[in-house]
This record gives sequence, C-alpha cells and structure tokens, in this order.
Amino acid sequence: MPDDPLLVDRIGTRTIATTDPTSRTIRISSLVMPPMFDQVYLHEAAHAMMEEAGVNDLLQLTDERNHVMAEETLAWFLESHAIEVIDAVSTSLGRPVCVMGICLGGRHGDNRPIT
Repeated sequence: MPDDPLLVDRIGTRTIATTDPTSRTIRISSLVMPPMFDQVYLHEAAHAMMEEAGVNDLLQLTDERNHVMAEETLAWFLESHAIEVIDAVSTSLGRPVCVMGICLGGRHGDNRPIT
C-alpha cells in the first residue's frame, strides 16, 4: 500500500480506503483493482450514508471498540446487499451500472473510475 497518510482511519490503522465525513470524500488506494473495487467503494459509500443519516451518532453511545465493530458490521451488511442489487441490474442491462463516473458490476468490464 502506498505511504499515503490519507489512508489511515480514525483509530490510526492503515487501510485500503477511508471516508472523510468532513470533506465528504471517499479515498481508495490505487492498489485496489477489480473485482475488489466494487466491494471497497460500496463499503465506504455505506460509511458515508451512515454518517449522513446520523447512524454514527447513535453508535457513539457504545464504547469506542464496540462502536467501530458495530459501524463496520453495518457497513458490511449494506455493502453486501448493494452488491447483490447492482449485480442484478448490471446483469439485466448487460453492462456495468455507472453513477458519477464510477462503474460497478464487475461481470461486465472494468470497474475503475472513469477519468
């Protein structure tokens, strides 16, 4: 993983992706390639949605360790179901589903961002 200080999460762990709610930015390591890109992007998007919906405020009622575990579990749950929906739509259309320059649906081509 590149020595990118932006790829360190809020508890100081190096990671392949992060979501910054302040700047509303998702950062993903350039080393993440298809088909893993879909999963990582959707996982980080789930974190962003939870932040926007105020879910993280509720999770903060627990201690830090349980808060992180609960947040990651919920993000995984949302991401895994989003992958199922996107794969079904992608298969139905016969092409990737593209939103804001990001194409998802790994069975139908390259999932990397369109530049």
